[in-house]
Amino acid sequence: MDFDVLDFARLLNRLPAHLPISDDYDGFVDGEYRRGTPWYTSQRQHMVGWFRAQATTGSGDYSRNTPNHSARRAYNRILNAGSLLWINEALGQDPDLVRQAAEAAALEREYRRRCRIVREYLPWDRVAELAEARGTLRGRVRTLGERFRR
Repeated sequence: MDFDVLDFARLLNRLPAHLPISDDYDGFVDGEYRRGTPWYTSQRQHMVGWFRAQATTGSGDYSRNTPNHSARRAYNRILNAGSLLWINEALGQDPDLVRQAAEAAALEREYRRRCRIVREYLPWDRVAELAEARGTLRGRVRTLGERFRR
């Protein structure tokens, strides 16, 4: 199952900005507490911006030839393990599973491998199930196919 990135961004924007597991993980990366401050104030702000920008051709280092409308593709391209953890925690994934993913990722120093580890615990298919459950309740998230049938 897949969703349009703009619909998925709207769903993410309604979720809590700060959650305990992902906030704790964000503070502790590469075996030490983060020294610098990122441009965003929360993973929600970061991910809503990320998914919205996918529907454009981007800019600078983040430019692409064609817009991406697939939330699945966007999720699988995220290179920030804390972002993946927040999406899952915010959508209501089992906290024990999110914590296991965070702990396993924290043992890895290379950021791409950390993301791979998190996705092994928290694959897109489970994210899509959680998103659909929330979207169906509110009737606001369309699958990618529904977007183009209109």
